Amino acid sequence: MLDALVPLIERGVRVCDGPSALVSLAESYLAQGIRERAQNRGAMVEFFQRDGGGSGSAVPWCALFVSSCVRTLARCGFPVRADFRATGRAVSLWQDAGPDDQIGRGDLFAMDEPRGLVFVRTRLSRPVTDRERALQGTRRQGHTGIVVRVDGDAVHCIAGNSSGMGDAGTGTGAVAREVIERGSPAWDRLLGFVRVVL
Repeated sequence: MLDALVPLIERGVRVCDGPSALVSLAESYLAQGIRERAQNRGAMVEFFQRDGGGSGSAVPWCALFVSSCVRTLARCGFPVRADFRATGRAVSLWQDAGPDDQIGRGDLFAMDEPRGLVFVRTRLSRPVTDRERALQGTRRQGHTGIVVRVDGDAVHCIAGNSSGMGDAGTGTGAVAREVIERGSPAWDRLLGFVRVVL
């Protein structure tokens, strides 16, 4: 899809805004049915692991998926946050963002257009107290993905290394849809949302 947009972007034609382009890119990967062939392995998984700033090693790849998507948009000429740094650590996406680009979890519902934000939370397999540690700057393991839309109390997202249930499980990682409901265990571990593209 982005191959078709590049000539237009190079001529300065704005075909869509950055957040919409980020969602469209994530949706195009979802439509391809990308999934692991072995735990943290597969042709596109390894592409995300390298393009997202990693070495291509078989590591959890949700943050590398987000980083790869943002880097793709930057290569196509979309403006990205000046201090954005590709990373394989989900919680770092929140911790490394400036305060103007961090949106608290409760503030999301007051936004006119939340699509294209990135959610960041700590892992479901860890205690909910990991959230407070992460908010205080302690490095914790987490999970991340791209916000597609908000309906009522439900935040609809697309994430890499996901089972569709909010984590990868064992060897089941894919680009998948996830829904974070206010009051759910995923919501309780949510640090917030990050603006990565402008």
